[in-house]
Amino acid sequence: MILGNSKKFKGTGYVCFIDVLGFSNDILKYWGNSTSNPLEKMLSIKREMPGFSEVGEDDGRETHRTYLCRVNTVSDSVTICFGYNDKIIVGDLVLGLEAVLGNISYIWSTFISNGYTIRGAIDFGDIYWDESELIGPAFINAYRLESEVAKNSRVVVSSNLNKVLADLVRKHKSTLTEHLFMSFRKDVDGYIIVDPNILYRSDSERDFLIEALKKMRDTIPSGIVREKYNPLISMLSDGVKVSLKDNDIGTY
Repeated sequence: MILGNSKKFKGTGYVCFIDVLGFSNDILKYWGNSTSNPLEKMLSIKREMPGFSEVGEDDGRETHRTYLCRVNTVSDSVTICFGYNDKIIVGDLVLGLEAVLGNISYIWSTFISNGYTIRGAIDFGDIYWDESELIGPAFINAYRLESEVAKNSRVVVSSNLNKVLADLVRKHKSTLTEHLFMSFRKDVDGYIIVDPNILYRSDSERDFLIEALKKMRDTIPSGIVREKYNPLISMLSDGVKVSLKDNDIGTY
């Protein structure tokens, strides 16, 4: 059973809007370049997007549920959506968000490996999509939060999603939700963000990401754009997953 992605959807779900920093400049500079083609980079990343599967029980029968996101690219931006067709149960609410986070982690780390980083935001709310359209309050909220609040290379949690996390921690706390909360942290300005320390599995992978980000930063003349890389480099350099406290959640 596949959850989260259908050709046509109208209802409630997660929407993540991502801006790939520096990608539009490379489209203008290197379009058609045979050795460093930004179009092929974007398409190859999209082809390898992960799904997330869970095996459970349904009236004594084993069921296999795959949590699959809808991922689309428009120029230098990426949208990740996960929609719920039926009444939402807690397990699907958590694992659907895990699927979104899995895609964010893959996109973010892969773009860093290819010389870019990202900035984004996630909302939970009403959304509509079909094969060519993506429309709804959740998309607008995620887009505005990315463009007006994210500022640095980070992925920010909206107020709506923050309320979902607060409900989970207050009413449905379990090992499942605790694992989910390990993918977030509270940033210095009070916003809940996706913890960039989910981007790697080993110290060598972390070191590679840090060096790639420093290389990107150091090619930029001094100024505000250059400084946007430093908070991410600092969080990765610390290498510490800062678990959310219960009182961190639901405060905005």
